[in-house]
Amino acid sequence: MRPIIFISAVSRELRSARQLVSNTLQLLGYEPDWQDIFGTEGGELRGMIRRRIDASAGVVQLVGQCYGAEPPTIDEQFGRVSYTQYEALYAKQRGKKVWYLLLDPDFTADPHDAEPEELRALQTAYRQRVGKGDQLYYAVGSSDALEVKVLELRDELAVLRRRGKQWAAGVMALLIVVVALVIWVVHKEGQTQQRQKETQQSVAGLQEEMKKLREAIAQYPSAEAKAREAQPGQKPEQIEERAYAEVARNLGIDARTLREKLPAFAEQFKRSPDATTFERANAAFVAKDYAEAERLALNAAEEAQKADPSRIADALKALELAGWSAQNRIEYARALNHFRAAAALTNRQRDALEWAGVQYEIAFVLYDQGHYSEAETILRDIVSIREEVLGPEHPDTLASRNILANALRGEGKYAEAEAEHRAVLKLREKVLGPEHPDTLRSRNNLADALSAQREYAEAEAEYRAVLKLLEKILGPEHPDTLTSRNNLATARDGEGKYVEAEAEHRAVLKLREKVLGPEHPDTLGSRNNLANALDSEGKYAEAEAENRALLKLAEKVLGPEHPDTLGSRNNLANALDNEGKYDEAEAEYRAVVKLREKVLGPEHPDTLLSRNNLANALYAQGKYAEAQAEYRAVLKLREKVLGPEHPDTLLSRDQWAWILATCPEAKIRNGSEAMALATNLCELSRWSNASYLDTLAAAEAEAGLVHAAVKHEQQALELAKAGKGDVKDLESRLSLYQRHKPYRTAAKH
Repeated sequence: MRPIIFISAVSRELRSARQLVSNTLQLLGYEPDWQDIFGTEGGELRGMIRRRIDASAGVVQLVGQCYGAEPPTIDEQFGRVSYTQYEALYAKQRGKKVWYLLLDPDFTADPHDAEPEELRALQTAYRQRVGKGDQLYYAVGSSDALEVKVLELRDELAVLRRRGKQWAAGVMALLIVVVALVIWVVHKEGQTQQRQKETQQSVAGLQEEMKKLREAIAQYPSAEAKAREAQPGQKPEQIEERAYAEVARNLGIDARTLREKLPAFAEQFKRSPDATTFERANAAFVAKDYAEAERLALNAAEEAQKADPSRIADALKALELAGWSAQNRIEYARALNHFRAAAALTNRQRDALEWAGVQYEIAFVLYDQGHYSEAETILRDIVSIREEVLGPEHPDTLASRNILANALRGEGKYAEAEAEHRAVLKLREKVLGPEHPDTLRSRNNLADALSAQREYAEAEAEYRAVLKLLEKILGPEHPDTLTSRNNLATARDGEGKYVEAEAEHRAVLKLREKVLGPEHPDTLGSRNNLANALDSEGKYAEAEAENRALLKLAEKVLGPEHPDTLGSRNNLANALDNEGKYDEAEAEYRAVVKLREKVLGPEHPDTLLSRNNLANALYAQGKYAEAQAEYRAVLKLREKVLGPEHPDTLLSRDQWAWILATCPEAKIRNGSEAMALATNLCELSRWSNASYLDTLAAAEAEAGLVHAAVKHEQQALELAKAGKGDVKDLESRLSLYQRHKPYRTAAKH
C-alpha cells in the first residue's frame, strides 16, 4: 500500500502549488491527500480533517499569505486558528512528521480575493511562529537560503539513514518535492554550482518522467481500443496488458513500471487545473473512472465543435473516447450512439481510412451485441477499403478479416468462417511469422471454427499445436499458455471426452490459482469450465456446488452485473434444472434474464439463451402456456437477430416443433405445424440430423401418420448409432410408434 502524505494549504490561494506537490509525490510512490476548504462549506470540518490526517504518514504544509477559512468555534486546544493551521497543529500533536514550506511573499499564487486585515494579521503571526519555532521548515526565498537548507536537510537525512529510521525514505522524497517546488519559482544562481547542477538534473529527470506519464495518458485509451479490437472475446486484463505494452514500447518505458505508476498519476491528473477537458477525460479513462471519462469526453467534443473554427479532428477523437468509455461500462447502446456521432464527422471520399476506422468501432460494438449480420456487412466494406489503401498483407487489413471471420462464425456460417480464418492464418504466417501472437490467435480461431462444425479431431490438433508453441515461447505457466490449455480442455468437452476434460480443467485451475491467484478472472473462468464439465458428466450436485462457490467469488471480484457473473448464474440454473430442481432453476433464470436484458440488451444472444432455458424450466413444471409464449418469442427474436439458419435459431425451431408434437396439453399440440417445422429442419440438414428426424417422427405420430413416423424414427436411430450417441430414448419412441401411439414428454434441451 502506498504511504499517504497529507498536503495542507489554503485552497483558493495555493491550489496549483498543491497540485504540483501532489504530482511529484505520485511519481515518488506516495498517495497524496488533502481536504479542499474554500470557506463556503457548511458545518464542522475538523472531524473529517482529523480522520484524514490520522490515516496519513505525514503532512506537507504550504504556508502562504492567506489565513483561509476557520472553524465556527474557537478550538479548545489551539485557540483561534484556521483550518489549514489546525491541520499542521493536530498532526504535530499526533506525533506525525510535518514539513513546512514557508513560501516567499513573491511566490506565484492562484488568483484570489484579498482577505480582511484581521485575517492577514493572524496569518502573519502564524508565519512568524513557523519561522521562529523549533520545527524544521524550508524557506523558499533566495538561492543562498535554499542552499543552506538543502545542505542541512541532507545532513539530517544522512543521520536518519544511519539510524535506520523509517522516515529516511520520506525525507529524501520530500527533499525532492521541496526542490521541485522551489525550482518552479526561483532561478538558481551563484555558488555551489555542482550541487545546483545535480539538483537541476534530478528535477529535469522528474519533469521528463512526468512528461512521459502525461503522454502515456494521452496514448493509452486508443492503445486499449486497438488491443480490444485485435481479437474478440479477450478478458479485460489481457486487453490491459497489451495496451500497456504498446504504450511502454512507444515511449521507451518499462511496461511494469508504467503499469504501477500510471493509474495513480492519472487519478490525480484528472483533477489537474492545468489539463484540458480532453486530457482529463483520458486520465479518467486510465484511472478506470469510465462514467467520468465519458462525461468529460462529451464535453470536450462539444467544446471542439463549438470552437471558431470548429476543431473536427478533436471532436472526432473525443467522441471515440466517449464510445470506448461506454463500451468498458458494457453500455453498448450508448457506445454505439457515440461512435455513430463520430462517424457523422467522417467522409469516406475525403479520408477512407478515417471513415473505416470509426466504422470498425461500430462493427465491433455490433459484434459484442450479437448483431453479427450487421457487423458482417460493415466489416466487408472495411476490408475492401483497407485492402485497397493499405494492401492485403497490412496488419490492420488482416485484423479486419479476422473479426469478419469471427462474425461469420457468430452467424453460424461455419464453412465461410473456416475459409476466412485459414486465409488470414496463411497471410499472418507469411507476414508476421508462425510464432507471432496474432498468428497464434488465428490458429486458435481456426480451431474454434472447426470445433463449431464438430470437426473435433482437427480442432484438437490445432489447439495442441498452438499450445506446444506457446509452451516453447512463453513457458508452461504463462497466462496465454494456460488459456490455450483451457481451450483444449473445452474442445474435449465438446467431443464428449468428459472425464479427460474434467482432468484438464482441474490441472489448469490449479496452475491459474498458483500463477494468477484464486480470485483472478481467468481462474474464475477455469472454475466455470470445470463446473460445465461436471454438468456434462452428469455430476449435477458437484456442478451445483462448484457454480455456487464460483458465483460468490464472481460477484465479489467482478460485480453482480458483469457478463461473466451472469454466465455463472445461468450455469448454476442449468445445474439446478438438470437436478430436477425446476422451481429454483426458474427463479434463477428469471433473475439472469432480467439482468442480461439490462446489461446486454433484450436481443443479445446470451439473453435469448437464458430465455430459452427459462422456457425449458417452465415446461418441465407443466407451465405449458408460459413456456409456449417464451419459446415463440425466443424463436422470433433469434430469426430476427441471428438469421433463419443460425444454429441457435434451428435449435429453437426444433424445440418448438417438439412442443407442438409432444406437449401433454392438447390445446398446445399442433401436429401439422410441427411437421412443417421439422420437415424444413430435415431439408436444411439434408436429412442427416438425428434430432430433427426424431422431432419429425413425433410430429407425424401426433398427426396420425404412424408409418412415416416409424420410418423417420428408424433413420434417426441409425444416425445416432453411427455417431455413437445414446439410443435408448429413440428405441423407446420407435416402439410406441410401431404400436400406433404418439409420444408425450418434457421439453427438448
